[in-house]
Amino acid sequence: MKSILLTEWKNLLRTSGMPGALLVLLGALVFTAWAGLEEYRVISTLEGEAKAHLRQQWESMGPNNPHSAAHYGTYVFKKNHAFTAFDEGVNGYVGRTLFLEGHRQNELVQSDSAQGDMLSRFGKLRPALILQIILPILLLLFAFQSVRGERDADRVRILLVQGASYSKILFGKLWSLWVPGMLFILLTLGIQLGLLGISTPLLGRAVLLAVGYGMFYWIVIALALWLSSQTDKSYTALSWLLGIWIVWVIFYPKVTYSVAAILYPLPDRVEFSASMKEDRSALLDGHNPEEEALKSLEDSVLRAYGVSSKEMLPINFDGLLMQADEEFGNRVWDKHFGELYQQMQKQKSLVQWASLPNPFGNLQSLSMAASGTDNYHQVDFLQEAETYRRVLIRTLNERHAYGGSLTGNWGYKEDQEFFNSISDFQYAEPPFLSLVWQQTPSILLLLAWIGLLGIGLAKTQPKISAL
Repeated sequence: MKSILLTEWKNLLRTSGMPGALLVLLGALVFTAWAGLEEYRVISTLEGEAKAHLRQQWESMGPNNPHSAAHYGTYVFKKNHAFTAFDEGVNGYVGRTLFLEGHRQNELVQSDSAQGDMLSRFGKLRPALILQIILPILLLLFAFQSVRGERDADRVRILLVQGASYSKILFGKLWSLWVPGMLFILLTLGIQLGLLGISTPLLGRAVLLAVGYGMFYWIVIALALWLSSQTDKSYTALSWLLGIWIVWVIFYPKVTYSVAAILYPLPDRVEFSASMKEDRSALLDGHNPEEEALKSLEDSVLRAYGVSSKEMLPINFDGLLMQADEEFGNRVWDKHFGELYQQMQKQKSLVQWASLPNPFGNLQSLSMAASGTDNYHQVDFLQEAETYRRVLIRTLNERHAYGGSLTGNWGYKEDQEFFNSISDFQYAEPPFLSLVWQQTPSILLLLAWIGLLGIGLAKTQPKISAL
């Protein structure tokens, strides 16, 4: 095996133009890694400054009515994950700014694709693009050439006469190409970690990326070796390999996404907003005193305090009304956004499992997840931000109710110390184990491909015509 590896590496380096091609590929990876990290630093700095400015505005708001502060609201920013510099994922197409306020659950805005020019909407050049498309197709072509070169030069006969089994020859070729492929991914990730600083969360994600890309490279090389050894004509094997690659990268992903969208359709924005508004109007409206729900709430509070009118309450009933409005609204948001997230999860699961014939789809899913740029991280951020919004608004409404003012006193104001006591939003990304669990289908499907191709290579026999 060692002699086969050394021979393959020598032949690879002797190929005309190979050293130059490797240097160009290496330079492209280094440049995209550096450029992505620079963009990450700039965006992180700008968002950090904006976050500090917004907090400073909140802490200098001055004495204010708690409910007015709920309408004043605040902005939060989706965390720009460090590995966005490696794989941009969905980040270029979804918003990153979210406005938190009372009575409403808003959507993310300010996506790069919505603000940029037409070219930016095709995504930015990231190392993942090179490592997912350009490097694998080079490995595929090298694997094809390695097998066909041996057969065309009739060197297979010599190797077999010397005692090497054909499967051993194929596995030697496989590992000889897999190792350089892994060096590229490890080098890229090493640059990322070196410039970002090594931490346990980042290291775990880097390991997951290396494992995912390593499995995919193994599959690509093994498939190329197996097909090349099974066909009599060189052009037949090459046509099959290029056809499979085009289907994997271009057609199959579009088909699976289209099928997922048909089976689990998402409502359009207008329909979604109208449906929420309709359900919301059927519940308590905190700004409409003639709602029946208001009367029911009022009666229960009066009985609890043993008084006959709101004006006799020792608390501010308006604050309770505002919070009741929030609770009713939360039920509407939970219903509609919950159904939306369920549909999105069904789409994701279908695409993952439908990628059994297409390991490229599994690699993409795993790469975006490990980079923190997939839909799972997107939804997780939105849910954490909504949880914070509800705590924030409830804190303000309860202060309005129990802070010392009476019903109808809208001129009541809280001092700045109270507003300063409300902590700022801090996003905690999903734990690593939950990330691995989310990507278990992709990992299992890649392992299934490795198992099938491994068995295929082990049982492959040389064509009689080659001997």
